[in-house]
Amino acid sequence: MRATTLAVTFLVCLCAGFAARAQAPKLPAVVAADLKGIAAECTGAGGKALTADAVKRADLNADGKEDYVLDVGSINCDGAAGIYGDREKSVMVYVGDGAGGAKSSFSDWTYGAKIEGTGPAPRLWLTVSGDKCGKKPAADFSSENFCDRSIAWNAKTQKFDYAPVSTARMIQ
Repeated sequence: MRATTLAVTFLVCLCAGFAARAQAPKLPAVVAADLKGIAAECTGAGGKALTADAVKRADLNADGKEDYVLDVGSINCDGAAGIYGDREKSVMVYVGDGAGGAKSSFSDWTYGAKIEGTGPAPRLWLTVSGDKCGKKPAADFSSENFCDRSIAWNAKTQKFDYAPVSTARMIQ
């Protein structure tokens, strides 16, 4: 009886996992193409790209439409772990149009990306260093200054840029 219960539980969980994946909204073509290209670097090196956490979704410009953050640092390359390097990784932000499309609106190399908050005012914080933190670049990596700095929407240019350096959160 116990084996039957475990088998049924396993199938229920498996089906729930497939249903969750089937319900996930499709990525806009430009985001999907960029993700595919980045994953190809991994497969080209003989690895398997694990991309489930690579794209984060949030309304970052408060227009009521979902935006997309492609964070290469959130991709694991099973079998070729060093393919993306051990320091800065590319982060790309796309503004969604609400009709299934998106356009590129920000790109930079960072040490990490994190969306804080939910609802109408989430913020994307990027871990950066040196002059992006308002500091002179250090002589060597071990002496570098790091901070988390958010991006802000510029309605005039229809692009994101870093928020003022005065809002950066230094990392000790």
